[in-house]
Amino acid sequence: MMLKEYLHASLQQPVVFTLGGKFITDVPWTHMKRSIGDYEMIIGLHGTLYIQCESTTFEVNPGDLLILPPHKVHQGYKECPPGTSFYWFHFLFSDESDPFVMNELEVDQHVKAIQSKPELYQNESAVFLPFFSAPHQSDRLTILFNQLLDVANAHYYHSRAVDYLATSVLIELSEQTIKNFHLASDQKNSDKKMASILEWIRLNSLEKLSTGKIAEQFNYNRDYLCRFFKKETGLTVHEYIHMLKLSKAKDLLTMSNESVGNIARTIGIQDERYFMRLFKQYEKLTPSKYRKAYHRIPLNKE
Repeated sequence: MMLKEYLHASLQQPVVFTLGGKFITDVPWTHMKRSIGDYEMIIGLHGTLYIQCESTTFEVNPGDLLILPPHKVHQGYKECPPGTSFYWFHFLFSDESDPFVMNELEVDQHVKAIQSKPELYQNESAVFLPFFSAPHQSDRLTILFNQLLDVANAHYYHSRAVDYLATSVLIELSEQTIKNFHLASDQKNSDKKMASILEWIRLNSLEKLSTGKIAEQFNYNRDYLCRFFKKETGLTVHEYIHMLKLSKAKDLLTMSNESVGNIARTIGIQDERYFMRLFKQYEKLTPSKYRKAYHRIPLNKE
């Protein structure tokens, strides 16, 4: 089995953002064949992007993240269905960054070194970026993408504002990557059980879920599940479900013109007023104000 590859780079200087946007297609579509001089980062929103880099094929599904290296031929190898959408942006590392490729065993060794002697890494500026991954907290990356693309089209007076935001996306991805190595190196049975529960809730988050239904799915007592979930995640079951539903709602608010009521029903909340109260409780903004905050993100369809 081939070892997973990661990009290692120093970020003492911010990356240079060159271009970005949100792609969406209303018709069957295949990515063009090309080779560019920038790195490109893609995060899937809806549908499946079928793309290959040189001879390696990828299926980029919602929440998946792909980094395409420069000067490599990439192209679509299969038609993407209507409704496929993803965020993308191009960037370049500074001359001091010295990016190079590592395999997962080498990254694991670095992470274990950080675990054993964290004081040595207080001034560490390196990032570890998987070329293809399914980040556990892709919603955090989606929010950063939103902010990045909004600022890219806001004509800020500070010329490097968008570069620092692009850099923050890379740092967030790296932090999640390192955290995942920590978890994988010391995973207990309880971690595995919780991972299964979290994944099942994620896959069914747009349905009408209850703690009782989840407990029944995993043959747990309802009260035991509540205590176990809170202990392992620091959240209640309802808080976690709300976070997933609102993450989906934020995507829909920024990438569609659907009414707030329709968005509420799409994420499994029938009461529009309840949805608006819930959204404001978590996001400190109404759905309409949240939508307006990201009105400058460009859409491209080809």
